[in-house]
Amino acid sequence: MIGGLRISLGALRRNAKTLRGLAAPACAAFVVKSNAYGHGLVATARAIEAYADTLCVYSIEEGIALREAGIAVAILVLGPAPVELLEDALACDLQITLWDSGTYLETVANTARRLGKVFRVHVKVDTGVRRLGLDPSQAPNAILRIAQTPGVELAGIFSHLASAEELDSAFTLAQVETLNAAIDAAKLDAKPLRHIAASAAAMLWPQTRLDMVRYGIALYGLWPSKQTRAAMPQELQLEPALSFESRIAAVRRVEAGTAVGYGGTFRAPRPMRVGVVPLGYADGIPRALSNTGAFAVAGKRCPIAGRVCMNMTILDLGATNARPGDRVVLIGHDGGSAVSADDWADWAGTINYEIVARLPASLTRTYEDE
Repeated sequence: MIGGLRISLGALRRNAKTLRGLAAPACAAFVVKSNAYGHGLVATARAIEAYADTLCVYSIEEGIALREAGIAVAILVLGPAPVELLEDALACDLQITLWDSGTYLETVANTARRLGKVFRVHVKVDTGVRRLGLDPSQAPNAILRIAQTPGVELAGIFSHLASAEELDSAFTLAQVETLNAAIDAAKLDAKPLRHIAASAAAMLWPQTRLDMVRYGIALYGLWPSKQTRAAMPQELQLEPALSFESRIAAVRRVEAGTAVGYGGTFRAPRPMRVGVVPLGYADGIPRALSNTGAFAVAGKRCPIAGRVCMNMTILDLGATNARPGDRVVLIGHDGGSAVSADDWADWAGTINYEIVARLPASLTRTYEDE
């Protein structure tokens, strides 16, 4: 085994159950886009479907893959829906996102009417992130037009928060007010689902839960931020579902002063043993972990020595007696030692979202069901 991921389906289920309880009485949507944040799209969706009112994906292709795998729960496509895929989306009963009440709306409606169906849509309002969404000043009229268009059913109206991880954010509350004001001004006969909260907001700002919460990173047992974890009661527990393991491919002895790796950025401070792990940045290990990160071997953290290579990483084996073939834990627990996705994020100067989402689909994923 060169290396692979282990995913706990039990941890995913327990996290989903916990988060669904937190959202109540609001509905619970779980975000499985980007290969379920690296955990595997179909396997993750199957594991948590019983706890989900909706599954959120980014692309129509992801939604189709879930339907082909037998997933029956509602699926919302958060990203752009290309015109050439609208018929496929409709055939798979996917709900799509609209932020246009002009030509594109007519294309969506005409597609549905031509096929004798109705497209369920969620309208996105830009309340502050400045990516996709209707301008709040134009949203009421656009929402009303969409709601009155034959062939289209307005299933939801939503937005996305810009700084929900902050413990004191007037901007977060202002965004919620902006969304609610746009919906109220549209004067709809029937109220669609309102949703704006993702993981952090649902935890820190109960008033943002509205009618549905979209849980992303928390589903996978990772906290949106250190501040979020610190602010939540200890009884609210999340379980990281993913671990990453490999084995030592080779062990070498190097003398004091010997350069190790590309560019000689590491020089042995003493006679030492180094081990080669047959995984590198092509396998999702950030190059920024060079000379900074560590993996667990024989229950001890072993620092990365030198630059992370495309397909290999060198470790200072220190006082361990590790030999070729011994297990290396890149993410997870090994005896009394542990390395987390948050550790990687700290070492790389990024966030845990990026660490897991960038784990390649080519890595072997083994699913364990307690």
